[in-house]
Amino acid sequence: MKYDARDNNFNLVRLFGAALVIYGHSYALTGNPPPGFAATSVSTIGVKIFFSISGYLVSLSWLSDPHLARFFSRRLLRICPALIVIVFSTAFIIGPLLTRLSLTEYFGDPGVYSYLWNATLYINYFLPGLFEHNVYPDAVNGSLWSLPTEFAMYILTPVLLTIFYFLPRRLAQLATASLLVAAYAGAHMDHGGRQLVFYATDVWASLTLAPYFIAGMAFAAFGLSRVFNIYVAFALLFVVAIFDTGALVKEAMLILILPYACLSFASGRNILPGLERFDISYGLFLYGFLIQQIIAKFFASPLHPWTMFWAALCATAVPAYVSWILVEKPALGWKPGTRHASDANSIGSSGWAVPATAAPLQSEPS
Repeated sequence: MKYDARDNNFNLVRLFGAALVIYGHSYALTGNPPPGFAATSVSTIGVKIFFSISGYLVSLSWLSDPHLARFFSRRLLRICPALIVIVFSTAFIIGPLLTRLSLTEYFGDPGVYSYLWNATLYINYFLPGLFEHNVYPDAVNGSLWSLPTEFAMYILTPVLLTIFYFLPRRLAQLATASLLVAAYAGAHMDHGGRQLVFYATDVWASLTLAPYFIAGMAFAAFGLSRVFNIYVAFALLFVVAIFDTGALVKEAMLILILPYACLSFASGRNILPGLERFDISYGLFLYGFLIQQIIAKFFASPLHPWTMFWAALCATAVPAYVSWILVEKPALGWKPGTRHASDANSIGSSGWAVPATAAPLQSEPS
């Protein structure tokens, strides 16, 4: 695929995903059951959109320049600067302003400093004396839960794509399908109420997101951009919406269809020129839940979900834009260059990277 970073809808799709996360949380944070699609809450659909897009673009990044140090430098520069800023500003600005505790009590509580571990993706949702009487009490920033899973997928990407490169094409495709099935089964099997927690992350919850990243990866690795079609994507989403079946079947359908639909729309001709110059979706994702909790704190009775949504979306757009201009965009300027002139020159029609000593895999070897 010849990917032009300026002529597509990737930023628009990410914005849509971030808005869905805020919209879904507007229900949960006002004490209402969240709306859903395909037996999945809309906030989770938004996260799955992020994972589908990320799996595709992160894989293209590795395929264009399969160098571990440069690859992880790019990933860290994309997610960490804005995360560090919101974690420290929440603990040392928002927390002291809104806690019910005195400043001496607040800063003397070890929970303040435990919260800083969020900057290392060791997720902790609580700050002392904050949001204790909200409809959704205590949780300061529930959106952070998916970030460790995202980074785990970054670690997995070079491993899987390197293995796939040396496998016959059909065997690599079979391995990808097997991974999707294994992740789906692991997420939805009966665990007998037992949690599996690693690095403060629920592994079973992570497995609900992993198939979407892997599906996006597969579209990049196997050069399947030629099958993207927005009309087919809308038709498939319609089928998922009206198909009357159980939640497990709906989820299986969603794994197969949502990444395709996201990437079909995202890869099309840019319908909002100018949007390619900035990307506030990550900022919306990071700040949305926190700002919704702040809004909820100052109302004696819960807001209507739609009121919460529009108030939070407008309010969150400001720090999201500031984060992009002052933190994220400058950090991206530090990203290391590649050994190739451009992604378009380094991705063959099959989607495989072009190593210095090998041609791209154009078809299955005999």
